[in-house]
Amino acid sequence: MILGGIDEAGRGSVMGPLVIAGISLDSEGIKYLQKEGVIDSKKMNPSKRELLYPKIISCARSVYICRIDPKTIDLYVNQKKLNILESKFMTIVSDNLDADKIIIDACDINLVRFKQSIVQNLINTSVKIYCFHKADSDNIAVSAASIIAKVTRDREIVRIERKLNKHIGSGYPSDPVTKIFLRNNIENAMIKEYVRFSWNPVKCILDELTQTRIL
Repeated sequence: MILGGIDEAGRGSVMGPLVIAGISLDSEGIKYLQKEGVIDSKKMNPSKRELLYPKIISCARSVYICRIDPKTIDLYVNQKKLNILESKFMTIVSDNLDADKIIIDACDINLVRFKQSIVQNLINTSVKIYCFHKADSDNIAVSAASIIAKVTRDREIVRIERKLNKHIGSGYPSDPVTKIFLRNNIENAMIKEYVRFSWNPVKCILDELTQTRIL
């Protein structure tokens, strides 16, 4: 049996893409990654993830990655449909994996609803889909997918920094570097394609700037 796993990185960030990655593994690939110490990407540092990334790619039966830009994310968030956006792209990833069974780390609190939103739109109806919470901690294929998604997103952030020639931090609202960058550059047209304006932290910064002008 070929086992697939799907996970995302960047759902909660205010800058950069949301990355959804999938991987499929045969039994030998699973054993190899277990031996190499593959676990949930959130439980390891960036250098460890980068070290494991090529090893994961080398033993995968298939890999598929989607990058969702901030403008698309804003469109769905403003309609309160972020989970629908994720299920849409997880369906695309599922259809492009060589797998008999795919385990997905679900973002929706309602697992049945989330699974149905994927299954009903699948082209490859022979694949079995399973959705769980915290699957990236419990399943080696999902853990591997989480590393692929995280490394891909980290590299996208580096690409953005090089393009802007500025440090933007991790892109998450809790990051002081990201906060300072947004406060100093939010009105710069060059950064608009990288910012999620539907996120409350960004709205707050814009509101503060408006209030400052009024005063």
